[in-house]
Amino acid sequence: MTDQLYNLYQKTLKSEVDDNSFRALSMEFLPHRVGCSNEGFPMLFIECCDKDHLSDIKLSLFRVLFDRKCSLADIDNKRVIEKDYSIIQMVSDDQDLIKYFFQVITIVLQRIPINPKVKTLKEEISKIIEIFTIPPKFSKEVVRGLWAELLVIERGSDPEYLIRAWHEEPEGRYDFNDSIDKIEVKSTSGDQRSHLFSLEQLNPNDSSNLIIASVFVNPTGIGKTIYDLMDMISSRVKDTDCNLKLSEIVLKTIGMHHEECRNLHFDYNFASDTLAYYDSKVIPSIDKNSIPSTVSGVHFRSDMSDVPSICVTGFDENSTLFKSL
Repeated sequence: MTDQLYNLYQKTLKSEVDDNSFRALSMEFLPHRVGCSNEGFPMLFIECCDKDHLSDIKLSLFRVLFDRKCSLADIDNKRVIEKDYSIIQMVSDDQDLIKYFFQVITIVLQRIPINPKVKTLKEEISKIIEIFTIPPKFSKEVVRGLWAELLVIERGSDPEYLIRAWHEEPEGRYDFNDSIDKIEVKSTSGDQRSHLFSLEQLNPNDSSNLIIASVFVNPTGIGKTIYDLMDMISSRVKDTDCNLKLSEIVLKTIGMHHEECRNLHFDYNFASDTLAYYDSKVIPSIDKNSIPSTVSGVHFRSDMSDVPSICVTGFDENSTLFKSL
């Protein structure tokens, strides 16, 4: 759908109409329309099933105007349409950014009903609005960690189950959690299998087991990017909701730094060869009973070089999460 939206937008750019109307084209199988402003900015006109005057969303690069009377010049049918739409607009003519915009909007369109309520549209847009907020600093460490998590999914025997168990927010305590067992992914670009842990991470609830996935992720001039791994995973995942969640988590994590991420390549073969799994119980740690109750936020680095790895297939045959690795 992303390519379809972008191609429709490109077609509206090349047309000429009266300045009093927005140029627009209808979408296949949906009542909505794709168009552009007089400045050439991409616009989506979403047809809702009700009228609800909600407050608009206005950011420096992204705007949503709810329940507006619109005059649209239908390029295909050579006629003007007067109708109420909610308008989603990217305030930029940068083509790479516009492609990214349509990639994000595809998530919204696949989540909402064909004719959504205005409130539903706003709720779904609000879930992805942080993508259009530029973080203060680009973090290669965050990208490396995300790449490592995607590698675990891509190498897994059941990527769909892993995606369902994947954390919704980057700050979650565990990277994968199916409410029974947990998996935490640690990556390093050094030459020693040494990772930083919080005391809480290595002490899950008593009824859960925890596996630590450890991998060496080294940057290279030619290798696999985050987007390469996403494509590899998507080719194996048939469930639409899983593919949507995959895209949504990646886009939320990288925010507006999509271009920097396209230029970060990592050594896929080396990472695959060094990916190993460990029982959290045997990782060097601190005895939690020795920590005073008034002390919190304890972090430490553990050298796992001499810790034996495990074979996940035989570690816990009752764990659906572990069997998906």
